[in-house]
Amino acid sequence: NAMSQLTEEGYISRPHVSSGGIPSDRGYRHYVESIQPGPELPMPVQQQIQQHFGQAEPDMAAWSQCCATILSRMTTSMAIVTVPQTYQPRLKQIQLVYLQECLALLIIVLEETRLLRRLLPLEETSNQDQLNQTANKLNEYFNGLNSLEIAEMAAHCPELTPLEARVKGDTLGLLRETESFDTPEHYVDGLRWLLTQPEFSQASLVRELVEMMEEQVLLNHLLSQLPDTGPDTGETVVYIGGENREKPLHPYGVILRQYGIPHQASGTICVIGPTRMGYAEAISGVNFLSSIMSRLVVDLHHGTPSPPLG
Repeated sequence: NAMSQLTEEGYISRPHVSSGGIPSDRGYRHYVESIQPGPELPMPVQQQIQQHFGQAEPDMAAWSQCCATILSRMTTSMAIVTVPQTYQPRLKQIQLVYLQECLALLIIVLEETRLLRRLLPLEETSNQDQLNQTANKLNEYFNGLNSLEIAEMAAHCPELTPLEARVKGDTLGLLRETESFDTPEHYVDGLRWLLTQPEFSQASLVRELVEMMEEQVLLNHLLSQLPDTGPDTGETVVYIGGENREKPLHPYGVILRQYGIPHQASGTICVIGPTRMGYAEAISGVNFLSSIMSRLVVDLHHGTPSPPLG
């Protein structure tokens, strides 16, 4: 009688008359609401995660990749983590590395600890000392500025040498390219876990997922579902099956949370799995990892390193 009532109320669905009952989207929603905001991860698991971050390179891209790997293994689902983006990235340092007589490597370090790189052909032969002098002079002028401020400052700088002007121009170009990216830099892990689930025995479902990833629309679909309130709310959102706005996401359960500094630098952590995924553990993992990533972003922007993780 209880099972019959749950079926009538829409909490259980039966694909066929003779088939067993399985939770519907509404049933999973009832369960998720009962576990929000989710239990804390056991202390040994928290310590192990912190050790992984402590072993990663001190770079937001490396930390984002580490976060995606940890989350996918924890949930046996696919995890996507975007690198924190700023509306107008600011220059922290210009580096020039000698490669050969007429070729150098331009490295732009942003304040959010992202690295931009470009090969720089040289019109005249240079050595590493000359390249260091050029980088030091430009750092003195442009450190901490965004692309608009660099362009304005350059108009009032003393006359630059041809090499300095070339490096300044390429630096502005890289910064503007970064500002214009529609799809944020991100890391994906756990596709192999997702494809081992029974739901993906259907070739059409696998093909659709792979096509969304190759065409880079999967991330855009996911990010479009973020609340507009920003990362300061600490809100973890869950979409189950048909609750997802985009029809291609209807076969999945999706967990999203933003991290970072509101209106300055923020990224997104996402888990995507079958609608029957282990929501309690996944939500707990997303919550804990977002707190770690937020702390790392704050430390990088404020220049106050946290005690070593782990």
